[in-house]
Amino acid sequence: MSDDRTQQDSTSSDGTSRGLNRRHFLAAAGTGATAAVAGCTGLDGGGGSDTIKIGGVYLLSGIAQALGTSSANAAEVAVKQINENGGINGKDIEIEVRDHGEDPQAQIRSLAQEFNADVMIGLTSSGVTLASAPTIESLGVPFTLTDIGTPYITEPDTESYGNYFESDSGRAAFTPNMFRTNSNTSHMTYAIAKYVADNYGESRVANMGPDYAYGQQCWDYFKAYSEGLGMNHEYVTSEFPSLGASDMTPQINSVLSADPDLLFTSFWAGDATTFISQAAEQGLFEEVDDVFDTIGADPTVYEALGDTTPEGIHMSGWYWPTAYDNENNQAFLDAYREEFQDDDTTPSIPGFTGGSTYAAIYMYKKAIEAAGGTNPEDVISELEGITIDNDPRGQTTIKEDTHQATAPCVIGETSFDADVPYDGAGLVNTQTYTLTRERSLELLDGSGLGPGL
Repeated sequence: MSDDRTQQDSTSSDGTSRGLNRRHFLAAAGTGATAAVAGCTGLDGGGGSDTIKIGGVYLLSGIAQALGTSSANAAEVAVKQINENGGINGKDIEIEVRDHGEDPQAQIRSLAQEFNADVMIGLTSSGVTLASAPTIESLGVPFTLTDIGTPYITEPDTESYGNYFESDSGRAAFTPNMFRTNSNTSHMTYAIAKYVADNYGESRVANMGPDYAYGQQCWDYFKAYSEGLGMNHEYVTSEFPSLGASDMTPQINSVLSADPDLLFTSFWAGDATTFISQAAEQGLFEEVDDVFDTIGADPTVYEALGDTTPEGIHMSGWYWPTAYDNENNQAFLDAYREEFQDDDTTPSIPGFTGGSTYAAIYMYKKAIEAAGGTNPEDVISELEGITIDNDPRGQTTIKEDTHQATAPCVIGETSFDADVPYDGAGLVNTQTYTLTRERSLELLDGSGLGPGL
């Protein structure tokens, strides 16, 4: 971790302590370069006070390329819509999105200090987020997370859970200029634990997940919520293949040997594809009653798997296109389809990071207009407690004390009957879940884990 660590300790009553062309974009990202949209007319935004500048940092190469690209695509759609309708305070938005690369903190600093971003969006890794938080705080620019699982970053109660930046056991990493529009690991694992409790009861449960902060936290939270819901599951094995592992057969064999009823997993992007394809080859899906995954439900995963995806398992995400029946979601889907229907390198429906990224751009629009400009302190003040009216998932609110959005998450069944614009499975029978901080505190009591809600 960086040495410039800070602590926030104020306590509240609820227990808290205080026109981007994709082909050109990916080509640029692959060489460490950047791409920008200014008024959707070209790469030169004019600079100065003539535009509102948004900087973005996502993984745009390697295992998570699809997720970072999905976020960039959704941001592009929102920027284009806003610019075509008068911009923000009469100014066009100029957006520049970069790959994490090997030094994400350097990219963040450059966007803030050289590109002069007024506000920022990102990231695509819980580990990168926690490592980057001190840098982001020192820059003071409002930064909204649109695809980050770790609950720690929106958990301010250092008295109860310890300061992440000051203790190896700390689990509260709240950072005052950081916000989050996606649901998070705490919420998602609650949803799966609740579904299991309601539909299967006490079971023999195995785990597989990537061997880093996200996978480990998912398993910890799932077990804690299951206990809080009164489930006395038997946990028969837990396997953590390395992030980006090309061979998961040893871990899959271990799961098969443990003979579980249910398998809980936390794979995403390329890891989800690897796991499902290799598990199918080894007959795992015929040997268990169900498999659950936290954020593997993404069109790029299902398209890559083709006819390999087993039907009837339960996969989840921050967003699934058909899970939300409202005008804002339809407007997002129509605009996304129009923008990418002729691009054979990406599905013409948004990925699971799409809804939260699209919402973040509109959230910034509302906050900057209310603040009357881009002064960071004024924008941050407006973001605290803001209601996002244009959210495809339905109206959501940023909690003032935690900076976490009241966003739902979605669980669905895999099926080849899903209405998708590619050859592969999708989700049907989707269910959305919400969770309050107060209920989370009750369920997690005694676990040492903070809600992050």
